[in-house]
Amino acid sequence: MTEQNKAKIEDKHQAILDTTLRLVSERGFHDTPMSLIAKEAGVAAGTIYRYFENKDALINELFITLKKEMLSVSSKDIQPTDTPKEMFRKMWRNYFDHCIKNPEEMRFIEQFHNSPFQTADMAKTLDKLHEPTMGQFNDMIANGILRDMPYQFFEIFGYDLIISFAKRHLNGKLVMDDAMFEQAYEMVWQLLK
Repeated sequence: MTEQNKAKIEDKHQAILDTTLRLVSERGFHDTPMSLIAKEAGVAAGTIYRYFENKDALINELFITLKKEMLSVSSKDIQPTDTPKEMFRKMWRNYFDHCIKNPEEMRFIEQFHNSPFQTADMAKTLDKLHEPTMGQFNDMIANGILRDMPYQFFEIFGYDLIISFAKRHLNGKLVMDDAMFEQAYEMVWQLLK
């Protein structure tokens, strides 16, 4: 296969993912049929099935892709010398900034978490993705830095609150400037430590 053909295949694959993200963010899962995704992505209806077995496979791949990206973004600029508080602040800020810059991704992920796509198999996949963060979390508990609590509590404070703040910021109900962000972060850190 030539490099040009590989690039075309990758472009079609990415076009399908990008279109799915946009349509699901606008219309929801159930009002986004594969035929519309193919049409909007500019590929033939049958072409989409060369890349994805069915809609579930497409939605799941997009979700995992976005989660991996968010996990990567969350660790941006974190240094081994950072204190746990600095590390959590950077992670929290990175999540918030990413959500503000990528509202479609945030809406898609939130819809996914509240949908039938969130299966036991997907939960296992997510646990695997979160293993490094869970390890850090458990180390901080063992070292007395964080309260002893289930990892799910940490997810609520580390993820769910960011989504809530980002949604309110995007719809104009709350302007999260730097001072407001720091105030929110300090309150959450006090709950965790």
